[in-house]
Amino acid sequence: MPAWSVRLIRGALAYLVLGAAIGAMLLSASARGLAVPVGPARALHAELLLFGWLVQFTMGVAYWMLPKHAAGPERGPVAPIAAAWLLLNLGVWLAGLGQALLWPRAVVLLGRSAEAAAILAFGVNLVPRVKAFGVGRQAS
Repeated sequence: MPAWSVRLIRGALAYLVLGAAIGAMLLSASARGLAVPVGPARALHAELLLFGWLVQFTMGVAYWMLPKHAAGPERGPVAPIAAAWLLLNLGVWLAGLGQALLWPRAVVLLGRSAEAAAILAFGVNLVPRVKAFGVGRQAS
């Protein structure tokens, strides 16, 4: 498995644990009748699980599983994947904490923009690797 896939998947699993812990806290607080700011905590919970876990896990598996290039670097240039990883994680924290801590709306918008830029950077690397089944394979 390529190093960037490992990095993306490990990061995704960390977000899964953190998001599940926040969800468990929300669930237990509501069962005990404790006063927890549910709206902001739920926004952070959703951000960590949707973008932090689901999107990052999907990126890691796709980077690993899509066909390799026949010539040059197997998985294309590394810079777009590194940028996607950095932008996605920055976006998750900006958007998640921006909502949870009630920061100005511009911070959340900046986080969402970073997440969108991460997906575009990821696409720059992966789109050239998408091909029809059997195309580019050598006959045995």
